[in-house]
Amino acid sequence: MKKNLKLACVLGVTTLTLNACAATGPTNDKARIDAALDRAAASAAMSGKTSQSLTLMERVYQRDPSNEAAAIKYAVALREAGEPEKSALILQSFAKSGGASSNALREYAATQLELGDYHSAESYARNAIGKNGSDGQAWHVLGIALDAQAKHKEAETAFRKALDMWDGDPVPIMNNLALNLASQNHTEEAIEILKKAKALAPNRMEVERNLRIISTLNEHT
Repeated sequence: MKKNLKLACVLGVTTLTLNACAATGPTNDKARIDAALDRAAASAAMSGKTSQSLTLMERVYQRDPSNEAAAIKYAVALREAGEPEKSALILQSFAKSGGASSNALREYAATQLELGDYHSAESYARNAIGKNGSDGQAWHVLGIALDAQAKHKEAETAFRKALDMWDGDPVPIMNNLALNLASQNHTEEAIEILKKAKALAPNRMEVERNLRIISTLNEHT
């Protein structure tokens, strides 16, 4: 499966909220502050302020490193920011625990993909699916890990499973499935899938590029 005067202002507002709520009790204060930081991080991400969003997620995580949901959000943001090593460090205690959740396992698998450890990515993705067989994202990660190890037929099955269960933009899976099929010399089916992906997302350059390459290959076979 392809940055701070403003930051200081946001954190300053958060500090004021902390002081203003001091009389309501530490438990309620913590939940309220964490929720405020969460909203601020989401708002920053929506505005394209990646660095600011990442800093805010880090603050939420540091307030309670044992909070799995906060750890996963921060780790995913680190991975997407090109820091998979840090992401792996955040996730490993959750993913390697006896009672690891499917979410922690899936995201740790995705981080292993970024690190180029496809065998580990496959293993953790399979563990995630074992806990939640309906997790389309875990099936997608598994497909990428298998494809990278030239296990193309198994990868195809995983990509199709992911597509069946996907909740969201299907274009990335369609693109990967098409590449997988092309690697198995099923170029005509790959082209049809990429054409559908292009219709859904006409501005995705990777889809256009792959469609052009596979179409050219098909013409010369």
